[in-house]
Amino acid sequence: MRLSLVLLFSFAFALVAPARTLSILEAPGLGAPARHGIAKFEAAVRAHGWQVEQISGIERASGDGIVCVGLGATLAAWPSVPKLASPLDQPEALAVKKFAIGSTPAALFAGADDRGVMYALLEAAASITAATDASDLFSAIGEVEERPTIRDRALSVYTMNRAYWESRFYDEAYWARYFDLLAADRFNRFLLIFGYENGGFLAPPYPYFFDTPGFPGVHMVDLTPELQHRNLAALNRLIALAHARGITVTLGIWDHIYRGGVQAGGAGWVDEFKGRSIPNSVEGVTKENLNAYTLASLRELLVRVPAVDALHFRIHEESGLTREEMEGFWRAVFANLQATKPGMLVELRGKGTPDVVIDTALQCGLNVRVETKYWMEQMGLPFHPMHVNPPDQHNRRHGYADFLRYPQRYQMTWRLWNGGTSRVLLWGDPDYVRRYGATTALYASPNWDVQEPLATKMEAQQPDQPTFDLLPEKYRYYDYEFERYWHFFQLWGRLGYNPATPPAVWQREFRRRFGNAATELETGLQQASQILPRIVASVYPYSGFPTTRGWAERQTLGGSLAEYADNEATDVALFESFADAATRILAGGATAKVTPDATSRWFDATADAVLASVRGAEAAIGDRRGKEFESTVTDLKILAQLARFHARRSLAAVHYNLFLQGHRQAELLAATAGEKEAIAAWRELVAIAGDRYAFDLAMGARDQNLCGHWRDELPVLEANLRQLDEQAHPADAVDHEAAWTPATSGDRTPPVVEHTRITTAPVGRPIRLVARATDPSGVRSLRLRYRHVTQYEDYESADLQPTGAPNEFAATIPGEFVGSTWDVMYFIEAIDGAGNGAIWPDFRREPPCVFVHLQR
Repeated sequence: MRLSLVLLFSFAFALVAPARTLSILEAPGLGAPARHGIAKFEAAVRAHGWQVEQISGIERASGDGIVCVGLGATLAAWPSVPKLASPLDQPEALAVKKFAIGSTPAALFAGADDRGVMYALLEAAASITAATDASDLFSAIGEVEERPTIRDRALSVYTMNRAYWESRFYDEAYWARYFDLLAADRFNRFLLIFGYENGGFLAPPYPYFFDTPGFPGVHMVDLTPELQHRNLAALNRLIALAHARGITVTLGIWDHIYRGGVQAGGAGWVDEFKGRSIPNSVEGVTKENLNAYTLASLRELLVRVPAVDALHFRIHEESGLTREEMEGFWRAVFANLQATKPGMLVELRGKGTPDVVIDTALQCGLNVRVETKYWMEQMGLPFHPMHVNPPDQHNRRHGYADFLRYPQRYQMTWRLWNGGTSRVLLWGDPDYVRRYGATTALYASPNWDVQEPLATKMEAQQPDQPTFDLLPEKYRYYDYEFERYWHFFQLWGRLGYNPATPPAVWQREFRRRFGNAATELETGLQQASQILPRIVASVYPYSGFPTTRGWAERQTLGGSLAEYADNEATDVALFESFADAATRILAGGATAKVTPDATSRWFDATADAVLASVRGAEAAIGDRRGKEFESTVTDLKILAQLARFHARRSLAAVHYNLFLQGHRQAELLAATAGEKEAIAAWRELVAIAGDRYAFDLAMGARDQNLCGHWRDELPVLEANLRQLDEQAHPADAVDHEAAWTPATSGDRTPPVVEHTRITTAPVGRPIRLVARATDPSGVRSLRLRYRHVTQYEDYESADLQPTGAPNEFAATIPGEFVGSTWDVMYFIEAIDGAGNGAIWPDFRREPPCVFVHLQR
């Protein structure tokens, strides 16, 4: 009885015991981003039942714990806080140190600037929120000193459809939550793009926000003055919300005058308005007033939107400018900007931009960067392509082209057009992000830009077409669609800031959402996220280059096997095409490239791994399957079936090319059998997708197959299969020969190459490379491939010759090749006695080329 009374008294005391208090000391001079971090940190603390008191000095602290928040420059005023291991001497650098003042636990949150302070506090807030012991806040706070690897970590957003754009634009709660997410994930730049293949909407954007004095004839169709005022206020408010979270805002102006053609973006409905005003388009900008109107509008923009941080321009003909107009137009614009807002960052899209425009910008004194597409308008592998597809080798359509000359006069921004590939399905591969970030060391340009998920939603759709919901209501588990992709934002932002960010940062969120299934789902998503980039790199049709044409996530990449068999890799130095594979097989040759049968094995193995992770997750979660779990598993299964489809179809495409080149019916029969297996995989994909996604995923032009659902591909596949089957089984066919089959046993291992990279060398001196190569079947050939770091060049070749030392070979890049204009790059092709080949370095782990930065 006495024990029961004691327990009851103890419980009652606990109920009325005062809450614990945290004392927070803020250094003077903290700006809005730091205060945003403090507010989120305090909210997390209060959610654990603690009270918060603000103090003006450490000696005034009366709480059960103390937190000191300040900029690095102010720390000297606090002698009781610990010294940092490294100075906070780089923008966004941060430090979190735990210590004690007497017996009271304390923590220091410091940053080189407001962003650094905010990042430190937001990470602590997330850790505290995930903590299970509410009484011990300080155990949840981890000590860390960090500094950013990527300077600009930008997210770009399109405005392709007025109805969809305005459903977001006017929702302040939407932007507050969006920028909260970006700040927590350490994005620091937001690029808002106006005028991209959208049927004249925001082409140019100025009349959407204001009337330009002196040009009363320029207006946007169907826009009232009231809506115009609302738009300007919304834009300024969006920028203020971003700035309050340490995010700069760049406005992308991609169209300067609307002249139709490619600017319509495949919006066929525009043709219905010939002789009439196109809805939402801009009228009144003419050849005669183009320059004057643009200059006046840019000046007005910088007055009406004074807080904008940077401008981003599309330069070439797709902006509406003719080649003849370009030089004079940009000379006037650049001089105007330098006079109006000197020092502001001006980013020039590289595609089609002539040297004279870049020269003009630099001569005007602008703070210029050149932005280029990393791997077409799609999501390829996480390194610069070894060799772009020949049709675009000698222009500036994508890649680094011939931009990387010395002496260096500007930096690059590397833009990943993930929005053309990974549009609706979940994505999350930390290794991809780390490797992609590492490649920005090229040309000392640590700046990248990725596109938001659902980037092209509603592009090219009718103005009056309702905006579709991605998931039917019964399957939704979020308030806003972007929240579904939390792991995408998390990986890009956090690993962009620090590639050594520990996985625990995102694993706590997986545990919160998926409990015991967290590890399996994390692993499965990482594996599945490798599939789309490999499709783009190895089996993709080059005609699908544009975001407004190709979609590896939903298209079969060839309605018939004949179409698919004509596809070639988008990195033609790394992956062997189906046609080239057939030629090699018939000739009995060998290659160091990745062969289609190796690609097929990779797709199969990856599909197996993803599905094994799904089975593990389903077993671990038991009967606690929620909507997000089901949605995530659905995406993993869809991606696994995409891999299975391309595994089967890759081999079928080789057989089909063997038939075309060798005219053997056995190869056509094998191709037909492979196509049947591929379609079976697609049929399974359709069953998995079911009704979980909208049946009309309107992500681009309808006549380019950028709308609809996976199920829409089946009738086309099956109809073409029937024709193929008839061709393969003619009434008089007699063929008892066996078809080619890829090796499944024996020696399939290429030579092992070891080489110490040469990453720097003097100009004008030969570069001698020494490598070791071993293989049980012997080394048949070892070839050095090298060129300057310009994609306009093909590779030179030199056979590595034995040096006399065991298994050692050497070759030399001539001194006259090592000039001052370009850096040099190289790789090694190795083939063994059994015909197995490989390229060193291994693209699966690192970029497949070594870049040699020359000492000038």
